[in-house]
Amino acid sequence: MRKFSENDMLDRKRNSFLFLIYLVGLSIIGFLATDMYLPAFDMMRLDLSTDKSSISASLSLFLAGYALAQLVWGPIADKIGKPKTILIGLTLFTLASLCIFFTNDVLSLLVLRLLQAIGVCAAAVSWQALVVEYYPASQTNKIFATIMPMVALSPALAPLLGVYLLQHFGWRSIFITLAGIAVLLMLYTLTLMRKQKSDAPHDIKTGEKTKQSYFSLLKSKAYVGNVLLYAFCSGSFFAWLTGSPFFLKELGYDESQIGLSFVPQTIAFMLGGYGYRALANRIETKKLMPVLLILYSVSLLAIYAMSVMMTPTLTLLLIPFCGMALANGACYPIVVAQALRVFPNNLGKAAGLQNAIQLGICFIASAIVSVFSKDALLATSIVMVGTIPFMLIAYRLTLKGK
Repeated sequence: MRKFSENDMLDRKRNSFLFLIYLVGLSIIGFLATDMYLPAFDMMRLDLSTDKSSISASLSLFLAGYALAQLVWGPIADKIGKPKTILIGLTLFTLASLCIFFTNDVLSLLVLRLLQAIGVCAAAVSWQALVVEYYPASQTNKIFATIMPMVALSPALAPLLGVYLLQHFGWRSIFITLAGIAVLLMLYTLTLMRKQKSDAPHDIKTGEKTKQSYFSLLKSKAYVGNVLLYAFCSGSFFAWLTGSPFFLKELGYDESQIGLSFVPQTIAFMLGGYGYRALANRIETKKLMPVLLILYSVSLLAIYAMSVMMTPTLTLLLIPFCGMALANGACYPIVVAQALRVFPNNLGKAAGLQNAIQLGICFIASAIVSVFSKDALLATSIVMVGTIPFMLIAYRLTLKGK
C-alpha cells in the first residue's frame, strides 16, 4: 500500500472541495459585510437615534476603507504569508463585528465599520494569491472561473439573508453572523499554517526580483493591461448598478421589478464564468479574449443606442446587458489569473494593487452616474460605452506585454 508523504497530503487538501469552499468564503465575506445589512438601514437609524445620512455614511466609509486597505495588506501578505495575514485581518474583522453588536451610538458604528473594512481586506487580497500559489498554472483560470460566479451571486443573496436575520433576530444579529462566518474561515486557515515554505508554487516562473514596489508593478504592460481590463469591465457593471434604480423607476417599474432585474444578469455572469471553465481546455485564451471584448462592446453600444433612439422596456435593456454580464463572467478569471502570474513572488502586492485599481475605477464610474442621475439612462449608457476605448487600450497592453 502506498504511503502518502506530507506534500502528497497537502496536494490532496489543496484540490479538495473543502479548500475550494474556503476560497469562496474568503472571496465573498467582504461583499457579505457590504450587502447583508442594507435592508436594516431604517431599523438601525431608529435604534441608534440618528439620520439616514449617518447610516449611509457607514457604507461609504466601509467602501473607502475596503479600497485603500488593499494596498496595506498586499506587502504584509508577501512578508509574513497569506494564512497569517488572513488570521490577523479576520481577527480584527471579528472583533469589530462583535463590538457593533453592543454599540449604541452612530459614531462608534462608523469607527467599527471602518475597522471591519480594514480587517476583511486581508481576505480579499489573499484569496486570489492563494489560488495562484496553490494550483498549477494550467488550472488557475478554471479555479478563478469556479469562484468568481459565486462572488457575483453573493450581492444578490446577501440582502435576502439580511432580511431574514432582521425579521427574526434584529439587526444586530447580522453582525454576529458575519463574525461567525469569519471564525469558521479562521479555523480552516489554521490548518494551512502547517504548509511548509519549501512547498513552492506550481509551474510559475520565479525569475523576478523577490521584492517589488507598487511603482515597479505598474511598469509591466502585461500586468497593467490585464488589471485595467478587470477594472473597466467592473466599472461598467457598477455604472449600471448605480443608475438602474433611477432610470428603471423613471421608466415606470416598481421596487420589486427593479430587484428582480438583477436576477437575469447574475445568471448571465455565472453562465459566462462556468461556460469559460467548461471551454478552457478547448479554446485558447488568445482566441477567446477578442470574442469576449467584441461581445462586451456590442452589448454596450446596443444599450447606448436604445437610450438615445427610443424609450426601451426593461426586457430590451436586459438583453444586451446580460450579454455584457456573460462576457464579464468569462473575462474576469482570465485577466485576474494573467495579471497575478506576472509577479509570482509578490502575489499579495499584485492582488492588492489590482483590487485597489478596480475599486477606484468602479467608484469613479458610480460617482459620474450619480452626479448626472437626472437623465440616468443616458448617463449610465455613456459611462458604460466610455469604457470601450480604455478596454481596447488595455487589451493592446496585454499583447505588448507577452
